Formats: sequence, C-alpha cells, structure tokens
Amino acid sequence: MPVSAAACATVVGVDTLVFGISTDETSFLTQSVSFSKKKDKKEARDGCGSVVSVAYYNEVTEISIDGIGSGASLEAIGVSAVSLSLPASTIGESGSELANGTVFIEEVSEEFSNEEFSKISIKAIAYSGIGGVS
Repeated sequence: MPVSAAACATVVGVDTLVFGISTDETSFLTQSVSFSKKKDKKEARDGCGSVVSVAYYNEVTEISIDGIGSGASLEAIGVSAVSLSLPASTIGESGSELANGTVFIEEVSEEFSNEEFSKISIKAIAYSGIGGVS
C-alpha cells in the first residue's frame, strides 16, 4: 500500500490524493480554497425557439479563499493579486496562468465574533484573456 507524506498528514493508500492546504494563500491562516472554471454561453435559436448552435467564450476562474486572521484590505478590491500559493496545476492550469498579476480581487469581507477568531473571505477572478499585470 503506497504511503506519501503530505504537508498536513501521512496519506496511506492512494498517494495521488491531496489532504489539507499545504501553504497559506495570503497573510492569514487559510482554512479553505475553492476554484470554479466557467465560460459565458450564447445560444442561437431557430424560428421555433429551438437551440441550433451554442458558442462558449470568455473563460474565467473564480477563486474563493477563507481564513482566520486579518490583513486584507478593502483597498485591495479591483487590484491584481500577486499570485496564488496553491499550484496552478491543482485546477488544471499550465504554467503560471494564475500567478504574476493575473488574479483580480473582487470582494473582501471580515467577520468578528465574541467567541471566535476573526474570519476573512476573499473572492477573486482570473480572466483567461488577460496576461500578467504589473
């Protein structure tokens, strides 16, 4: 039975499975990271309203990062993030499509509670047609 050492655990069995988050994404303790790839769609319909052709375009990757701590700023909205710590290959990207200024922060939110650590959420987007921004 294969055994592999991951950053957070020793995986016994299928050694290609990923367990945990190996690095923090920003200046807080990362609790979860999610990626969603999607494209816009335009349908062409005939006179009866039946779809006869479909075009998919404008591929984007939506990114959501949740963590404990603070440090993000509302001033960061709209600016390009430096890079992501999670390898781009994790979501099927090659090279550095999700690095070097290609990820743009769209939303930052913080949550406070009298019995919890402060929580932060960042939502960002990467457009396939925009290269690195400096």
